[in-house]
Amino acid sequence: MRFLAPLFLALTLALPVHARPLSEDEAKGLDLAIASYLRATMAKDAEKVVATIPPRILNVFAGTAGIEAKDVQKTLIAQTRELMKTTQISDFVAAAGPFDGNDAKLADDTPVVWAVVPTQFTATADGKKTMNHQPLFAVLEGGKWFFSRIDGPQQQQIVGFAYPFIATAILPPSSSQPQP
Repeated sequence: MRFLAPLFLALTLALPVHARPLSEDEAKGLDLAIASYLRATMAKDAEKVVATIPPRILNVFAGTAGIEAKDVQKTLIAQTRELMKTTQISDFVAAAGPFDGNDAKLADDTPVVWAVVPTQFTATADGKKTMNHQPLFAVLEGGKWFFSRIDGPQQQQIVGFAYPFIATAILPPSSSQPQP
């Protein structure tokens, strides 16, 4: 239980004042999506991991690079595969719900529900092991949950281009500590 304590603390620090409990359907869908994301990551399934990235974020990358979103997705899959060849992920867990949700409307009037899911995992690369704590931005859009890791202010800003409300959200801090 001591292992998960930072996750629970981070979860309580991330709750906005206007948050609401997720509906039963929202919560069930998020739980299933988190479990699928964890399985895909542990199985090193780059296609499934990249498929969880919100399409709006892929469009931000595409617009910045001046290429098609499908090409961004192909590039991210290739990069993720390469990273997964050299990095071993273990002990990947997400804080257990229930999660509070936040309602938002995007500039194009698309309604979304979002939540923050604290995660932690051990990464081993080049013989070095680190324990990582990262918030996972979860957004329900078009009936599907999508995810984006937010490992610092720069990533939060990038996600904020697609979902402006996240740019100013107070999120649990991301951290990485060397392990023996």
